[in-house]
Amino acid sequence: MVSAIAAEPQAGHEAHRIEVASRTLRAIARAYEFDGDTEELTDVFHTLTESWREAPAFGQPPWSGLGADASGCDVSIVLGGPHREIRVTAEAQFYPASPQSYWDAALCLSETLAARYGADLARLYAVKDLFHSFGAEAAGALWHGAVFRKGREPWFKIYLHLMSQGRPLARKTAAAALGRLGVFHVWPDLEARLQVDDELLFLSFDLVAAARSRIKLYVRHGEASPASLASTCSLAGADHSSDVREFVGALLGGDDRSIRRGALTSFQLEQGSNTPVHSTTHIRLYPHCAWSDADLTGRLKRVLQRFDIATASYEAVIAALARGPLEREQGIHGWASIQWANRHPIVTVYLSPRLHLGRFGAIGLDPDRMWPSPFG
Repeated sequence: MVSAIAAEPQAGHEAHRIEVASRTLRAIARAYEFDGDTEELTDVFHTLTESWREAPAFGQPPWSGLGADASGCDVSIVLGGPHREIRVTAEAQFYPASPQSYWDAALCLSETLAARYGADLARLYAVKDLFHSFGAEAAGALWHGAVFRKGREPWFKIYLHLMSQGRPLARKTAAAALGRLGVFHVWPDLEARLQVDDELLFLSFDLVAAARSRIKLYVRHGEASPASLASTCSLAGADHSSDVREFVGALLGGDDRSIRRGALTSFQLEQGSNTPVHSTTHIRLYPHCAWSDADLTGRLKRVLQRFDIATASYEAVIAALARGPLEREQGIHGWASIQWANRHPIVTVYLSPRLHLGRFGAIGLDPDRMWPSPFG
């Protein structure tokens, strides 16, 4: 049995944020029975968060839109896939915190990933000059992701914040970037799918050679229902809309429920195709679906069982992250997503290290201010 960890250190011990988040990552890897290289997993995570060393773990947290409590990172586990796979997302930061300083830190991290791990920055270089002026309302600039699997070197991807140049410019920025990446021909189809209150959130691509690099566009929906999300994800030759509707309804607690600014659809784009070739539906679990981790665990278990996905690894991970009875826990769950690979459903569950939740609450969701910190 995997013992529970404390997401915050014992009183009197001033642990660094990286140490606290690393403990969460290691606990997840053990409980998930990750069969890859755990030492490499930790080393890469330390590289992704190296810029955090400028600030202590328990001072006033700098702003981050990554995590309900502005943790600045999360860890996800893949369920139902052919491999045990752990993914990490992290935000490079610098001080004093600002969109420009975070952008500069992210570019520096990208160079480090190229030097240490062979990340291919060609696509980043192709679009980076489109991200040159950041407004105070920008929630972020650039996040990095890393994927870990047995028998394969870790690979990296980035998430460019399309609204960082200003919300009204997000579509223009996205269209220009897609042109630079050679997939502008998909833009008319994408634009036709957008509803009035939809927002273009991220442009993402793998930091590998262009022939193998996936390009994804993430859309955040203003107001969404199980039915509307099912319709949005539907693609020619790959219609899983009825299953998506069931997935979303189960997480929300009913097919008649809706979710505001807590649902994303990501579309994968390829050269030569005028429409997206793949879609994934993402739902923010805490607090949009439920506040209690016990409630969310129950709903996710039912979802996994519905799609014939084993629940043991997921249950073990949640037990490892809980500090006490699950009924009193909040914020372990971040997001859940569903997609299909070779006609098999794959569910990914995103988990938070809860670096600031206990002291500050869900400060990342709707703050009065962002930069340099939600507090002063």
